[in-house]
Amino acid sequence: MEKVWAFVNTCDGEQVRHASEKALSFAEALVKIATESQQPIIAIRPLAAFIQRLQATPGQLTILHPLLAKTCLLAQACKDILPILDNDISDVDPKLTHVNYRDFLLYHYYGGMIYAYQKNFERAVEFFRLAVSAPAEVASAIQIEAYKKMVLTSLLQNGRLPLLPKYTASSVQRAVKSHCGPYNDFATSYEKKTNSAASIRNDLEKVKGIMVRDRNYGLAKQCLEAFHRRKIQDLTRTYLTLSVQDIASNIGLGSDSEAAKHVEGIIVKMIEAGTIFATISHEHAGGMVSFLDDPNHHDNTITMDMINEQIQKATEITAKFVKMDQTISSMPQFFNKGQQGSFMPERGFSLEDSDYGMQMGYEAYPDEGLRSIFFRAATGHEDESQRSLKHALFLSSN
Repeated sequence: MEKVWAFVNTCDGEQVRHASEKALSFAEALVKIATESQQPIIAIRPLAAFIQRLQATPGQLTILHPLLAKTCLLAQACKDILPILDNDISDVDPKLTHVNYRDFLLYHYYGGMIYAYQKNFERAVEFFRLAVSAPAEVASAIQIEAYKKMVLTSLLQNGRLPLLPKYTASSVQRAVKSHCGPYNDFATSYEKKTNSAASIRNDLEKVKGIMVRDRNYGLAKQCLEAFHRRKIQDLTRTYLTLSVQDIASNIGLGSDSEAAKHVEGIIVKMIEAGTIFATISHEHAGGMVSFLDDPNHHDNTITMDMINEQIQKATEITAKFVKMDQTISSMPQFFNKGQQGSFMPERGFSLEDSDYGMQMGYEAYPDEGLRSIFFRAATGHEDESQRSLKHALFLSSN
């Protein structure tokens, strides 16, 4: 490992970028050695450092991104990749980095799984959505699996079925309708406020076999706990004080002592996370919960600093997109490609040997091959906010 670190820390990033295939071979050999020694974790930090060495900008996608994300999942060690994941991809340059469409899909699919593992469901949904909505003439199996996880993480984050962006390819839209019906049905039932916890549990049992097969049952089970939390949040809008047993009864867990103990644990975690503001008193038998208003009026300097920071980020992203749009729109290849009616790479790729699956239970398991699932259809239209991404991906055909 000393020689690995010596190379990673001293290599010339620009020179290595011109030999991306050799860089990938080096990284794959490193991961293989670490995996065979039953220590995949030892490859993570050198890989993360190597990627940062290769990148011309923090938002540039390299061919090593999917490999690092997959290795982190196998090792169940995600700390070192988070700084890389937190930098949104804004530079996809196939000529410079030799990335392809599959690299883009796998990186965002694995990245979404890492964020889900970290309980950062907001970012998980965003990453899965990027994979699902990537420009496509045919729907890939990776996009279908990303959609399944996007549905479950959206339920955990927002409590409702996610809407596909309007620029999602029509082939992908048809594919997810055909192959993700049980997920959509579960989400539709889940988001109905009139349903009880028992009915949601029954709906989950109906699709348990499918979700276990897809290795998504771990996420689905978390949706039940999230449903209880949302029911408790709804109670805060109606009541000022409730006993723990009444809360347990209201959310459909019964009124026995075990249910009350379970609910009290949920409430304590919600208070610690700041999702509700309440106090629990044990002066009365069983405990009483008093719901409070949010003490933060968002009128302090911390809030203003957060707003200014987000405005600055939005301004920088807008400037990048405008520059990228102007550069690519003036290229002859763009006009030629546009006249052909396709922005997607013409060269094909097979997913027969793609191992995108990961247990969300959360246990590592041996890689398993993918069946190639493609559905031919016309490409969907994109809106202005996604044009730059589509332009960048279109370059992979040149």
